[in-house]
Amino acid sequence: MQKRDAVQWYPGHMAKAGRQIGEKIKHIDILIEVLDARVPVASRNPDIHKFCEHRQHILLLNKSDLADPVQNKKWMTALKKREEADAVMLFTAFNAPMKKALVSEIRKQNIKNRAQVKCLLCGIPNVGKSAIINTMIGKKKAQTGNRPGVTKGQQWLQTEDNILFLDTPGILWPKFDDPTIGNRLAWIGSIKDTIFDRENMAGDLMQFLVAHYPERVEERYDISLQGKQVFEVFDAIAQKKGLLMKGGLYDYGRTSDMILKDFKNGQLGRITIDGCPE
Repeated sequence: MQKRDAVQWYPGHMAKAGRQIGEKIKHIDILIEVLDARVPVASRNPDIHKFCEHRQHILLLNKSDLADPVQNKKWMTALKKREEADAVMLFTAFNAPMKKALVSEIRKQNIKNRAQVKCLLCGIPNVGKSAIINTMIGKKKAQTGNRPGVTKGQQWLQTEDNILFLDTPGILWPKFDDPTIGNRLAWIGSIKDTIFDRENMAGDLMQFLVAHYPERVEERYDISLQGKQVFEVFDAIAQKKGLLMKGGLYDYGRTSDMILKDFKNGQLGRITIDGCPE
């Protein structure tokens, strides 16, 4: 099998965003680091750790409603044991009880100015930072979208509880030493789909799903996986969904797009890619 280049992406605006965060951090009371609960390892930018020094630090596992609930519990236990943050929370945007819990946790933190708490949300692209802010302020102020690079600048937004949030663009680190990290970030939509081969990415994703969540694939696409190799699964899905090209050939491009979109949007059910070590 031909060796593929690892996915890499570090445009100039990310370097600029990182510098801007460094400039703003002195005005921040609480740093809220946002991860995607489906990939708590892959979605954690190691460069963000340096901003956490001398600041209260809340680790938020967002999109927890898309992640495997069993793995959610395991990750919460593991991350709390590591004591890398002052608080670790599961979160789902536009969930009223979770919003209330986050406000409560923010108020518990040891900060000087409790009258007006300043929070900075940071993380990689497409982990849902803007959706979290919209949840907290109760209005659609921050632009959202299920794709990377939606937030271009930095803006302060205030909640009814007199908590200020600074929304920042997603930032990736310069190089993925582990090629699986780039793959997994491509699966959740944190990397633009114009820089990777979508058929290879969908093939890698399907290989994972067949190995770990086969029943979800069978249910979503109404096919049987018994005795099938991954390429045969693609054939079965293309045939079942009528994704054909001229001459009756299977359209692997459209099939790949559908599989990647279905996973990113939670259509394959609650799935966690980064399994928590026991």
